[in-house]
Formats: sequence, C-alpha cells, structure tokens
Amino acid sequence: MSATTSTPQGSRAALTRKNPVLWLLMGAVVLAGIVVGWSATETTGSSEDRKFAIAEEMRCLQCSGESVSKSQAPLAIQMRGEIAQQVAKGKTDDEIYSFFVNRYGERVLLNPSGQGITGLVWIIPVVVIGAGLAALGLMFARRGRGQTIDASAEDRALVEHARSRAE
Repeated sequence: MSATTSTPQGSRAALTRKNPVLWLLMGAVVLAGIVVGWSATETTGSSEDRKFAIAEEMRCLQCSGESVSKSQAPLAIQMRGEIAQQVAKGKTDDEIYSFFVNRYGERVLLNPSGQGITGLVWIIPVVVIGAGLAALGLMFARRGRGQTIDASAEDRALVEHARSRAE
C-alpha cells in the first residue's frame, strides 16, 4: 500500500484530530443521554410507586443494609405506614426525608446527602480518577509528539556500511 493511500485506521485518526465537529456531536449525544436519563421522580401525589420509591431510599434500622421497602421488620412496617401518611398529607419527598432524618438521623438514608465528610467520600474518588486520567493524557501527549533524535556521524557510518553490505 502506498503512502498516499489512506487506511481505515489512518482515516479514523485523521477524522478525530482534524474534525472537532465529531467531538462536539459526540458530546451533544452524551449530554442528551444524561438529560433524558435524569428523570426526576414524582415529588407530589399519592401513587404507590412514589411511596415505594421513598421507602426504597431509606434504610431499615433493624436490618443490615436492607431498605424499608423490602424489610418485614416491625420498624420498617411502621416506617412504611408513616410514609403513606406523609404522602396522604401532601408532603413532598424532601419533606418526608427530612422528617425521617430529624427522627432517626442521617443514617436512615441509604444515599447520604453528600454534605460534610460524606461529601468528601463522594468527591475524592472522582478527583483522583480525573487527576489520573489527566496525567495519562499528558503522558501520552508528550510521548506522541515524535521527538527527533539526531544521529551521530558514527551512527550514520554504521547505517551506510550496513546498506552497502545489503546491496
């Protein structure tokens, strides 16, 4: 294959380097996926699905790691009843969560709020992974710049000698 003929790999590399529109398009697709996937749960109303979703987000304090929605412990049954009453009163999800947090503490939530020390637990891994990816990107960028090394006269003589022997 000649140097002027493009290979599928070469054309792919050229497209990604020279055509930022593809990167923008890919970013737009990812952003659209995030927006569509970010479906807000119902925060008002009295549907059974909403009650179940609220109970699914709360920890049964008598069980180890089980949600209130799945537990059959007396406390979990009582908490589900309280959730149903709060929903019937027209409370929002946040008001219901606050009620239980005030009563039992932050440990009642299966997904903590992300404030204080809990926030660090969620943020530090993201920062470390981001720093690692940035370091890898810099390493590959420096490596791919194609640093040229000048050959010495002795190296050139060796190459010429090898070429003359090959002919």
